[in-house]
This record gives sequence, C-alpha cells and structure tokens, in this order.
Amino acid sequence: IIGGKMGFLSNLLGQKTDDLTLTSTFEPKPELQSEKGVRNYMLKLSKLTHSDLCVEFSNVMAAKHNLMMFPSGANDYREKQAMVTDVTDKATAICIFVFGQSAVFGYADRDLSSFNELINNIDNEIAHPDLSPEQHGALLIKRLGEYLQE
Repeated sequence: IIGGKMGFLSNLLGQKTDDLTLTSTFEPKPELQSEKGVRNYMLKLSKLTHSDLCVEFSNVMAAKHNLMMFPSGANDYREKQAMVTDVTDKATAICIFVFGQSAVFGYADRDLSSFNELINNIDNEIAHPDLSPEQHGALLIKRLGEYLQE
C-alpha cells in the first residue's frame, strides 16, 4: 500500500494511531446511510482535535483505497459498493466540516463527482510512504484548501 495510507499498518502492528479514530482502514462500518447517520458523523467530527481530524481524513481515504484495491467476490459487490459510497461521503463530510458547505458545493458548480475526483487526485499526488496518517490528512486538507474558497 502506498504512503499516506499507513494508518492500517499501525493498527496491524498493534500501535494505536489515535484513540479517537472513527474509521477503520480495513473494516470501515457504514455510518452515512441516513440523515441521522450524517448528523451523528458530523457531531463526532466536531469533537475531534485538528490532529484527530487529519488522522480521520487519512483513514477514510485509506479505507476507500483498500476497498477499491482488494478484490471481493460477486456476492460481496453490493456491500463493497455501499462501503465505497459511505467512505466517499465521509470524505465529502470532512471537507464540508473543514471548508464549509458553500465551498464544497461551489466547486464545479455542485458537481460532487468532480469534487470527489479532485479529492482522489490530490490523495494520489500526495501519497508517500513516509507520511504519518496525521501528516497525510493535514496535507490533503491543505491542498484541497487551494481549490476551495467559501
């Protein structure tokens, strides 16, 4: 796995990346399947420090990467697709939390598929094995900030 997606390595090695990490990089749980789920996730984000938020963003992107890179059987396709959608929505929710709804929806004239492509492209550009999850998330936020202005 490429850099910036290292939160799972710390977990595998028995080292906690953070006590407040919300999203598992290998076994994410669907949370944003309802309006209530979205509100609960946003509330959880509001309780994180900036460092914890950076780790969460990195873990969300690592979970998405892992879901898309590791093959699954035909029976698991729907579940996997739902999880990819959930972590994609989490990335968008984090950006709304950090930059504001109007900045996120203002990018590409409310085209969230273009916005998600931007997140993925930046994530791929900054991926580096020497970045900790916190550094990866912080750099991702910084780079996204170059495109988002409220």
